[in-house]
Amino acid sequence: MKKIIVTLFLALAFVGCNDDDKEVDVLVGKWYPQGVIINGENKPYEGNSYCGNDYLQLNEFNSFEIVDYVESDVEVKTTPAPPCPSQKFYGSYTVINNELKFHGSNFFQGGEIVEKSADQLKLKRMIDVNGDGTEDEVIEVFMKHLAE
Repeated sequence: MKKIIVTLFLALAFVGCNDDDKEVDVLVGKWYPQGVIINGENKPYEGNSYCGNDYLQLNEFNSFEIVDYVESDVEVKTTPAPPCPSQKFYGSYTVINNELKFHGSNFFQGGEIVEKSADQLKLKRMIDVNGDGTEDEVIEVFMKHLAE
């Protein structure tokens, strides 16, 4: 009888496990902005590359950190360039019905996930970019460095 119970217990344990438990959510990681697509027109990201790379860090348990490097007006004459000041934003995020929303920061609100892979994330928002009163389709493109 004990063998039957142990066998039944082990069988249930294996049935209860699935591949989803082993799969790490692809959203977790450090995402670097690559560009933006506004109404179908690609525009490269104009970050502060000599200062550092702006990024969005999505953590397990739905917390985030956004780092936005601020260019300084000081002319860089040294090599390597001194680090630039940065603004940091923290909070939590949720994904509901394919909508990534950030809470606790007005810097970036998220958007509809239109593409999500191991190394690329595209978020779509409808906002008036040029102030003409018409909402524009804005897709922000992020790349994740898989070595991190």
